[in-house]
Amino acid sequence: MLLGVQEERVSRIKLSDVYYFEAVDGKVFVYSENQVHEVKQKLYELEELCRDKNCFRASKSTILNISKIESVRPSLSGRFTALLDNGERVVISRQYVPVLKQRLGL
Repeated sequence: MLLGVQEERVSRIKLSDVYYFEAVDGKVFVYSENQVHEVKQKLYELEELCRDKNCFRASKSTILNISKIESVRPSLSGRFTALLDNGERVVISRQYVPVLKQRLGL
């Protein structure tokens, strides 16, 4: 469970509902199917928390939940693009593509 803030309201968020975490301008946001919340944890803390929960570092600023990926496809410069169950697209940096391949068994 995480605590997320959205419009001054604090909500409990299940890790299984998380699509991805993203760091933007010194703040960390958690994205679920159709909501965005700010969380107090740093990205490295969330990475540690989610290590055994199907999550992996997809870029310097993003942690992605593998179980929410609908499909992946190669992109420019060795990167991949992941299409998530909710229709969003997330870029996976080429540095983290081998991790994704290993986690997916490719």
